[in-house]
Amino acid sequence: MGVRDANRGTLVATNLGSLAAAVLAVGALVALLRRSGVPRRGLVAAVVVANPWFVIAATSTVDFCWALAFLLLAAVAVRDGRPVVGGALAGLAIGARASTMVLVAALVLAEALEDGGRRRAAVVAAVATAVSALVYLPSLLAAEGSLAFAQNDVPTSTFLVQAGRFAAKDLYFFGPFAAVVLILAVPPALSALRRWRTDWLVRFSAAGLLASQLLFLRFPWKMGHLLPTLVCLALLLGVALRDRAQLLVALVVAQLVYAAVNVQLIRPDTPNAATGGQLTFDPGWGALVIDTRCRADDPDAWQAERRERLDAVWNCAKPWAQ
Repeated sequence: MGVRDANRGTLVATNLGSLAAAVLAVGALVALLRRSGVPRRGLVAAVVVANPWFVIAATSTVDFCWALAFLLLAAVAVRDGRPVVGGALAGLAIGARASTMVLVAALVLAEALEDGGRRRAAVVAAVATAVSALVYLPSLLAAEGSLAFAQNDVPTSTFLVQAGRFAAKDLYFFGPFAAVVLILAVPPALSALRRWRTDWLVRFSAAGLLASQLLFLRFPWKMGHLLPTLVCLALLLGVALRDRAQLLVALVVAQLVYAAVNVQLIRPDTPNAATGGQLTFDPGWGALVIDTRCRADDPDAWQAERRERLDAVWNCAKPWAQ
């Protein structure tokens, strides 16, 4: 077997790893719903699986699904009364993606507000900190003890520009069809928040949803960064819509349609660097169709010497890609 075949085999293996992590994440999500007594768990899980950006991440060599899998497995362990295991898994989640620390904080908060849960929350936080520190120790040593390895080059703009990018990408993460369903789900979701003090899952999902959205407001960049929002929203809607299955079905169907067909309603002045835009109505192919076509058009992009070629394939499905 030549080097080319070996490299291709490695790429397939890493993509299969992402797929396995996605399956683990969905399984852990269902287990978490079961422990909280939420009905229609398969339908709630389908809200996640039907999202085209989840499917794209689950079939790509990226870390999004790994972080989600470790996080949700940590939550299951905590609910099972195993805070040390939960803390270790939470530390691995942070090791997979540093930004996951805000979701681990939501997990710790949810447990700390549980009756008798402060000690468990402290254990989770301490173990997660220790494990994540060990994971990042090689990077810290390579950076000669500085945090240079954690710096990012994501530019910021004025608050209004940041908020515009944030809102537009939120809309096209779920798609314009699902946006209508989500608007209808707002009243029952707000009603579910009244159970904050008594329902662990409401606390975890609501805190995680808020934290992930605030983080994306600061970094409105990749669509995959919104996957934690998707998972936390699905958990919250599982509680809020337990008696309104039709809205969950509609949300699943709307995202499946969005995978195949899209309607662009916003045209930015500069794609992916917008400071303004205008309303439009431009039907076209959905995110999953575009992603699949781009991969098929350039199947050897992964071995290109120029990184721009690979980035073009990876980014082509996102809204307003050039």
